[in-house]
Amino acid sequence: MKIFVEGPYWAGMWTEIIADCLQQAGHRTGISYHNRKNLRDRISLAGRSWLPGYNRKSAWASRHRKQLIEAMSGQQWDILLSIQGTLDQASVAQCRRYSPGLKVFYWWGDILTEQAETRISAAAEFSERILISSKGNYDNLVSRYPQQLRYFPFAVAPRFHRVANITAADQKKFTAEVAFVGSCYAERCELIRYLNRHLDTPVKVWGRGWRHCKDVHSHGPLSLADSLKVHACSKISLNLHHANTSNGFNMKFYEIPAAGGFQICDWQALLEETALGKQTLAYRSFAEAAEKINYYLAHEQQRRQLIKAASETVFATENYAARLAGLFNHLP
Repeated sequence: MKIFVEGPYWAGMWTEIIADCLQQAGHRTGISYHNRKNLRDRISLAGRSWLPGYNRKSAWASRHRKQLIEAMSGQQWDILLSIQGTLDQASVAQCRRYSPGLKVFYWWGDILTEQAETRISAAAEFSERILISSKGNYDNLVSRYPQQLRYFPFAVAPRFHRVANITAADQKKFTAEVAFVGSCYAERCELIRYLNRHLDTPVKVWGRGWRHCKDVHSHGPLSLADSLKVHACSKISLNLHHANTSNGFNMKFYEIPAAGGFQICDWQALLEETALGKQTLAYRSFAEAAEKINYYLAHEQQRRQLIKAASETVFATENYAARLAGLFNHLP
């Protein structure tokens, strides 16, 4: 099949990973980034800023839709997979003029905000499938979109998530007793400050926004490849879901064991429903997090056994190749 992927340009490489998995499965793919502006885009958007009622965000969405239509107009496509894009009914109708029979799959993997619900509602007007990566969000929405909604959790791709060739420089740069990679949110700041008071060695942090968290220093944002090296080199990697996560797993839940890391995450009920979840340590309170971290830092053999089991499980049961094959094997 010919599958066009419209998604974000982002350090987590969401768009690139999905497009590559589709190519590896034998599909022809195209890519358009809905948040990547070139110099010409920036000049055009800035040049209109003086207009009354001008909204730069809306103007960019409109401009990107035109670019998407143009990118798809050169050939006929079977599927348009939009990853949290800003498609509308008119732009999809234009795409279908060039590709009659085009199926649209709209994927929402983030938390369910009011804006997200608005985007999903709009996508339901023109999409054959709406994919939701959080089980709780899926459960909340399925009664509204019973024919379209599908639960579609994140997964791993061996070509991107296996870690090899860790150098001595990598070991020096990325090794930690306890590590966290991710943006700063209030609840994450609070937990890490607590842990730093109750662990022998402070948590080593990478990510954006940590200047707002008193007494916690970040070593800066990382590429996906380098974040995986942190997980591979550190004894324990924390996975702290967003406070508004509704019984689901973020990408890091899969990335840490794929990299050969040892994961401790905040409790999600879904942990009890999957093989990987049952092999993942979780905490329900700050005190329990500190207790488990201290225990597993002191018990290396148990830690290594759990790492081996989780690494084998994530590639066997949580693989994008199988996820995508199952999705497209039952086209509407």
